[in-house]
Amino acid sequence: MSYVSARPMVPAHGRRPATSALASVFPQGFGDVRFDRAVADHVLVAVFVLDDWRAWTDGALALLDARERMRVERQRRDAHRDSLALAYALHRLFLSHALELPIEDVPLARDARGRPVLDGMPADTSLAHADAHVAMAVSLHGAVGVDIEPAHRAVVMPEIAERICHGDELARLSGLHDAQRAAGLLDLWVRKEAYLKAAGVGLEREMDTFALPEGEAQALHPGDAMRVGTDLLSLGPDIVCAVAKAPDVACVAGRLRPMLEGGAP
Repeated sequence: MSYVSARPMVPAHGRRPATSALASVFPQGFGDVRFDRAVADHVLVAVFVLDDWRAWTDGALALLDARERMRVERQRRDAHRDSLALAYALHRLFLSHALELPIEDVPLARDARGRPVLDGMPADTSLAHADAHVAMAVSLHGAVGVDIEPAHRAVVMPEIAERICHGDELARLSGLHDAQRAAGLLDLWVRKEAYLKAAGVGLEREMDTFALPEGEAQALHPGDAMRVGTDLLSLGPDIVCAVAKAPDVACVAGRLRPMLEGGAP
C-alpha cells in the first residue's frame, strides 16, 4: 500500500530525535501510520521535494557525521551543497524514527562503492536523489533499493534506449507510440536502478545486460538464492519512483512535508 502527500503525524511530547529546527518539523509517520511500527512488517519508502524543506537548510549540516560533512563540502556550488546536506539529514531523521534510535546513534555509513549501509544492524537502507527530489527506503526484511526520477526526463530516454534495454525489452517498447515508449523507458530505467542498488552494484552492471520483467522476482546476483521484486510506486504524476525489495513484504510509501505549528503539513 502507499500514501500520497500524507498528513504528517505530530511527534509525541519529549521524543525529538535531535535538538534542531529541522528535526522539530520532521514527521513520525505517514498519516496515522508510524514509521517505527510499520517497519516491523513493511518496507518503508519516503519521498521529499527539497524545496519544501529549504527553510531548514541551516540546521541540516549539524545532523551529519564528519564523513557526510566532507562529502557535502566537496560540492562546488552552494545549491548542490545545500541539497546534499538536506538529503543526508532527512535520511538520518527518517532512519532515526523508523529504527527508534537517537539520530546520533544511527549507524549510517557507506561501503566501498558509496552505498549507504547500517553497520551492525539487521537492516538495509537506500537513498536516491534527482533534481530537487529525494527518495529513501529502509527494510528489516532483506536488501532494498530505491530510485526516483522526475517524470519530465522521459523525453530524453529514447536517446539511450539501447543502454537501458535488454533485447526483448527493446523489441517490446519499440512497438509503442512515442510518448508511451518514452514513459516506458523511464519506468524501466528507474526499476533497474532500484534493482541494481538493492544488489549493491549500482551502474557498475550495465542495464542492457539483463532483463527485468514486471511482476517477477529476480535473483540479486547470478546463482543467488536471494530474490527481489521491483515495483513502481504511485506517488504522483511529477515523479517516477521504484523500490526493489523482498517480494513477500509489502511496501508503505508516501511523500513527506514539514510538520508546521499545530501539526499541519
